[in-house]
Formats: sequence, structure tokens, C-alpha cells
Amino acid sequence: MKTLPAISLWAALAVAFVPAAHAQSGAYPSRPIKMVVGWSPGGATDLLARMVSTELSLQLGQQVVVDNRPGANGTIGHAQVAAAPADGYTLILATNSTYAIAEHLYKSLPYRNERDLAPVSLLASSPLILAVRPTLEASGVKDLLALARKQPGRLNVASGGNGSTSHLAAELFMSLTGISMTHVPYKGGGPANNAVAAGEVDAAFLDLGVALPFAAAGRLKAIAVTGTARSPLLPEVPTVGESGVPSFESTTNFALFAPTGTPRPIIDRLHQAVHKVLSGNDLRDKLRRQGVEIVDGSPDELRRAAAAESAKWARIIRERHISLD
Repeated sequence: MKTLPAISLWAALAVAFVPAAHAQSGAYPSRPIKMVVGWSPGGATDLLARMVSTELSLQLGQQVVVDNRPGANGTIGHAQVAAAPADGYTLILATNSTYAIAEHLYKSLPYRNERDLAPVSLLASSPLILAVRPTLEASGVKDLLALARKQPGRLNVASGGNGSTSHLAAELFMSLTGISMTHVPYKGGGPANNAVAAGEVDAAFLDLGVALPFAAAGRLKAIAVTGTARSPLLPEVPTVGESGVPSFESTTNFALFAPTGTPRPIIDRLHQAVHKVLSGNDLRDKLRRQGVEIVDGSPDELRRAAAAESAKWARIIRERHISLD
């Protein structure tokens, strides 16, 4: 029997190995990926999802399709992804309202984030604006607190809905300052923003990107931002912490998750692609103009951040006796 030369034998083995290696590591993704957003089109989460999905499609070589599944403060879409096959073809771009807050508000929620969803990437963060109606005699946080203390419960504060980040920001603000305001929930941040501008309500914590044009036009007064630092878009507006409530901090955080059980090589592939997307200056500049700052955290960093946020908001929800069931 004729023996193959050593170099020919290795070449034959290499050719035989290529398809197997491709099947194990190179096949994903082999078809389009669905990125679920638990909110209607046009909001901050949807905008971020569409920007990221466009670039992610180029990185992965497969189309990433945004699928809006609004309802129940984002939890309907979140629950659908939690129950989806763990194959990397169904993801959710979520906010902390659904991955850190919701499970403390809804006793009957069909998912638990830590149990049912695997972290892929922490994407971005955006502060809120504490805004008041133009005719309210308050030019800063101290003025607002003084008015609220004179007449407890008389002032009202709008939000984008029960359990939203804007609602929880208001509850945190009242908890830390000891004031009482009446919460008025609206069906989204846009309607809440319009209510402040129209003078229907006294104050609200509003998405920075949504409220900025109204503040620039004088249709509402931005008296503070809710992050730990001033926003480059509103450098003259102090943080709530600078304004006399030093322990206050509340932001809308955006993150990408897959169903629990998704193989780690797929999680890593997705995170690496997301990292490349978030490293692009064009996307960073576009988001910054909307008041959104890229964070770009690893799966492990997202897991720790989500756990810390969950503990923070669980305490506030418990102390304020908030329940949506």
C-alpha cells in the first residue's frame, strides 16, 4: 500500500477539518436576527435599536431586524424574548425599566431577568431632565422643593407611565427630599413632555433627547439633569446632586440580552460585533446629539450593573409601596 507523503496527509486532514470547524464556529449567524424592542417606534430605545442594528448587520453579515413589541411598559417584548429559543436569533434591546425595575413592580411577571436572560452588552446611558412648566415660579431644584414643602401634594409630577424610569426617578427624588407630589402617569415620554410644555402638570423627569428642543424654545424650563455629571448638551444646567440632593442619580440605561442558554461562543460573537459597532465615531456622535452616551460594557459588566440597579430600585419600590399588579 502506497503511503501518502506527510505534507499531503496534513493537507487532507486540513481540508476535512474546515467544514467541521465552520459548522461549530463559523455558521452563526446563518440567517437574519430579530432584535425586539418593547416600545413603539420613534422613542429613544427604538432609535438606538435602529442605529445599532444597521451597523450590526454589517458586522455579522446577516440582517438584524428591529421588531417592535410595545405594551405593559416594555415587559411584553421582554417576556417574548425570555421564552424564545436560545439560539442567538432573537435578542432584546432593553432598558433598565424592564431588566432591573419591572420584576419588583409586577408580582405576576412571566420572566425574571437574571434567570431567563443572558447579558450580551451594556450599550448606552442617557440622563433625564427635571423640567417644570414655564409659568412655575421655580428656576432651580431648591425653588421646586420650597414650593412642594409649602403645599404637600399640591404640585404634580408627570411620567411616561407607571413603572417607567421617569416615574421611578420622581419616586427617588421624593424619597430623598421628603417632599410629596402627585404622580400623573402618561402613555409615554412624549405625552408627558407635552403636558409639561402645555402647563397641564407642574414638573416631570423627561428623556433628554425629547425635552431638549422644548427647553431650547422656552416651552419648558430644564432645572436639573439626573446623571452624575452635567450634559454636554446643557452645560449650564446643574445636576440634581449639585442642586442639593447629593445622593440622587437616575439614568435610562440600554442593554442587549439573549435568552438564557444561548451558547457562550454566540454571546461572545455578538458582544465582539457590538463592541466594534459602538467603537465607531459616527454612531457615537449621532447618539450624543440625542443625549445618549455610549457605555460599551461586557456581558459580565452588564450582569453586575443589572444586579446593582435591581437592588437599588427594589429598595425604592418597597419603601414607596409601589405595585402595578
